[in-house]
Formats: sequence, C-alpha cells, structure tokens
Amino acid sequence: MAKLSEEVKEAMAKTMPYCVATADKNGKPNLVYMTYLKAVDDQTIVLADNKFDKTRLNLDANPQVSFVVMNPESRKAYQIKGKARCYKEGQKYDETVDWVHVNHPQMTPKAAFYVSVDEVWSGDIRIA
Repeated sequence: MAKLSEEVKEAMAKTMPYCVATADKNGKPNLVYMTYLKAVDDQTIVLADNKFDKTRLNLDANPQVSFVVMNPESRKAYQIKGKARCYKEGQKYDETVDWVHVNHPQMTPKAAFYVSVDEVWSGDIRIA
C-alpha cells in the first residue's frame, strides 16, 4: 500500500471537481467528475456515492479506481490509483453521510467507497 505525501494531500484539497476513472469487468473505461472525494489518512481516500450510475456498476464489478488531482498554485498534478471497497452501513458510511451533510444536508449518499491507495504518480514517475 502506498502513502499520500503532504504535497499530494494538499493538491487533493485544492482540486475541485475530481476526474475519476473506473472500468467495467471487460475493461471499458468510464470517466466522471466527482465532488465528494477526500483523503481519510495517508493510505485511504473516501468517495461518496451521491449520484453514481455507471461508476457504481463498474466499482461493483471491478474495484480498481484512478483519479487525478492538481494543485492550481504549483500546477503539479498527480494520479492516484487504488482499490475501492463499498460501505452501505456502519461507521464509515455514517461518517461519509455526515461529511456530505455539511454542505448538502438534503443529499444522503447511497454508499461510501473507501479506496486503499496502491500507487501515486507524478507524470511518468511513480512517487509512492
């Protein structure tokens, strides 16, 4: 499992929206913009399933996910890859609902996807 550096977490915090890529069981890609994505710790990222459609079908069939972030000040970009696990109840789900409700109390996520970070890239260089 790879670790997110402070520089990468800073870029994550300054990115909005996020471009998130998934693929179905046959490898057909899907790319979407997402608003609710954040680092939980140095090795874990959470995605809130507020309006997933193809993304949810893909993650259910193939849990691999990738997304890009960019710090708008330094213009440094990073690609993060990992494996997602779905939570529809319990503490991790409840914490995700609380997080979404801060800005959108009317929106309740259908699920929380916790991503274990496997790789972090900056251009063609693997940094974690």
